Amino acid sequence: MIHSMTGFGKSEAESEHLKITVELRSVNSKQADVYFRIPNELRFLEMILRKEIATTLLRGKIDLFVRLEMLHADDEVKLDEEVLRHYWTELQRVSEVVGVPLAKDPMQTILQLPGAIVTGEIAEIPEEELEELTLSTLREAMNNLQSFRAQEGEALAVGFMENIGNIRSLLEQVAPYEEERITDVRQRLEEGMQKYLQVDYDRSRLEQEMIYYIEKLDINEEKSRLSNHLKYFEETLKQSEPGQGRKLGFIAQEIGREVNTLGSKSNHAEMQKLVVKMKDELEQIKEQVLNVL
Repeated sequence: MIHSMTGFGKSEAESEHLKITVELRSVNSKQADVYFRIPNELRFLEMILRKEIATTLLRGKIDLFVRLEMLHADDEVKLDEEVLRHYWTELQRVSEVVGVPLAKDPMQTILQLPGAIVTGEIAEIPEEELEELTLSTLREAMNNLQSFRAQEGEALAVGFMENIGNIRSLLEQVAPYEEERITDVRQRLEEGMQKYLQVDYDRSRLEQEMIYYIEKLDINEEKSRLSNHLKYFEETLKQSEPGQGRKLGFIAQEIGREVNTLGSKSNHAEMQKLVVKMKDELEQIKEQVLNVL
């Protein structure tokens, strides 16, 4: 079954010295766009974390939030003076560049930025311990996010199946108008010849020309291809491995191509109404398929 790109996953874990909280949020995107908000003590893991996320979650705009807390810390809460000084300098510089005055209480803003407040001596914890704890917690958070994506994917699939069923039903309603359409075309051509041409004409030649013209309006191939595309879309929805979003998008394009050709060949008011309804169902598919992993 398909997976949505929208999801949320959270996990917490503890070691002897440390508690870690990992949160992941994702929405749709063409690529794997990963954004971090992690403590400075974990910056050495940034490339590893990015690779883990991109490999597992494949696609989406993904936000990663990591929070570290020392357990049984005897040290008081400290302010990192060097970090605070850097933030203050940057805030002043940006304020001058963009012409926006500083807030009335800039310190409140600075204290909320990563690394401003240090709780305990996280820097003294071995990097191996930090890496192991962070990766294991991240993987659990990603599993939770994947479960969320699967649930959202089921809801999307239900909507897609309904849209595809509606298009198929509309396609079946085209059949009664086909013979009527051909009869109307033949009648209009004959009436036009009799009205505007006051001379004798070769009826056998006229018959050949009408057959040629009517063949141009034949939609059997379009109906067959459209039916096959609808079936392929349904089969793709049922495939177990994630990552079907792009394929579904391509199939939707092919469905649109056949529906447009039906519209251009219909030459019949009731058939054109059915085509408009097909396009409405297809637009709903195209809009939602952007959320499929």
